[in-house]
Amino acid sequence: MNKKIAIMFLLLTIGCFFYLSSKSTYTSYESNTTGKVKANTAGIHLSINGFNVMNSGGVLDNRIILENTTWESTHTREKKISPGSSGTIDLEVDPTSSDVAILYEFRFVDKVIDEEKLLNFGTIVSDDTSFVKTGVDTYTGVFTLDDINDGKKTNIHVDFYFDYLNDIEGITEDNQEFDDLFEIHFHAIQYRGEEIVPYSGG
Repeated sequence: MNKKIAIMFLLLTIGCFFYLSSKSTYTSYESNTTGKVKANTAGIHLSINGFNVMNSGGVLDNRIILENTTWESTHTREKKISPGSSGTIDLEVDPTSSDVAILYEFRFVDKVIDEEKLLNFGTIVSDDTSFVKTGVDTYTGVFTLDDINDGKKTNIHVDFYFDYLNDIEGITEDNQEFDDLFEIHFHAIQYRGEEIVPYSGG
């Protein structure tokens, strides 16, 4: 009888051992892992005539405009313009250090002095065929990654003319500081292949 009890006790002990071993083996497959994935974020980098314009607030710095504008007027004091004055401005757009393709826009904003006087934007041309007129006063261009890797820059030439809609007397009293006459607004975003639609309004 004692032998039977001993055998049963041994079998029970072995059974418990295998049971506990199987539970321990099961839990060993459970694991929790944590980690961090780090990557450098790509950014848009763009300069116009050597000035970084990505933090310009949407309006080009006057240094970019004034230092690169030439006015012609034979009847007005230096650094002022009056009706009959004409001018040009040249802009070089440089995306060299950008990490992504870029879609950029220029908007040329007339500042009307009064109802009778107006600054007219004449020809606006570029050596880049992707630079097209997309609105009444807006022009759009693109730099692809291939363009950026190839070191491509875009040059834009703009002509202005300060004209009267009607003849007005006393123009010598109406000379205007030319840095208050117009603004050039600028905007750039990452280009993702959007279609550039030319302006059809004339």
